[in-house]
Amino acid sequence: MKDKKKNERKQIDFHMHSLLSDGQNSVEELVQLAYENNMRAIAITDHNHISICEKRIVGNENDFLEILPACEFSTSYWVPEQEENIEVHVIGLWLESVDPNDFEDIFSVCKLGKLEYIQEILKILDGLNVHVSLDEVLEEQRKTGHLGRHQICDVLIRKGYADNVDQAMDRFVGNWSPYYLNPLRFIKYKKLDEVVQKIRATHGIPILCHCYGYSLDENEIETLVKTFAKTSDGVGGIEVFYENYLDDPSRMHFLKKMAYRYRLFYSVASDRHRVDQHFATGGDYTYYLKMKEALAKNNK
Repeated sequence: MKDKKKNERKQIDFHMHSLLSDGQNSVEELVQLAYENNMRAIAITDHNHISICEKRIVGNENDFLEILPACEFSTSYWVPEQEENIEVHVIGLWLESVDPNDFEDIFSVCKLGKLEYIQEILKILDGLNVHVSLDEVLEEQRKTGHLGRHQICDVLIRKGYADNVDQAMDRFVGNWSPYYLNPLRFIKYKKLDEVVQKIRATHGIPILCHCYGYSLDENEIETLVKTFAKTSDGVGGIEVFYENYLDDPSRMHFLKKMAYRYRLFYSVASDRHRVDQHFATGGDYTYYLKMKEALAKNNK
């Protein structure tokens, strides 16, 4: 009898977006592209929406891709040093299945105040002689059902105010823009610890996203990581191999130090939105196996 051939795929990517939130590929397109790009396991993490509820496997027994249920949750986190609530993102990752109804209370509050938030951003842009109408943004929303800053960016690009999404974010609406508007003035996201606890209660793995994306210094980031780790009950992850950080040794060193100090698993993330973005290139399948092992022990 011939030995069973080992699956040679190794790369994972647990952060990407589809047309069901603010990505440019459909779920099926992402799955096909990931398979063609020799990925081993992926998670489609649409914003406040669970796009896949049960694990899928594409390929054959010797050469396959796993697609895991996941979601990127918007949460509210109190920054003690700033005495202010900010929006922090947490991925929920499930190894087998998840019921979206378990999170309806979280998803429902994300929708409240969103329109008012978008209208206020458009007022700020209008004051800069950057003219984007609500109707234009809602037309972008109708393509996917998602309403957010990326839809404003699409209009900004179409009207020539920016060349691409990164430029539109940096100039006008992103977290690092001088005109950034805190969404928590309008949207009452659930608290970080509540969301993490709900993910754990449904046998999921919470993963703290892009730690350098919240305008926090490293002392403030460590306070965030410590708070997250305490709530995740020994089964939490942190995006160490976040694609935009791979070429920054200082950030990589700090994130690895945080993972070690607070006993968090390394996670791997491209944060892919656009069709011209590649999948994650850092990390590998061994990090996923460590997550699986820890979750199995914790759930006994």
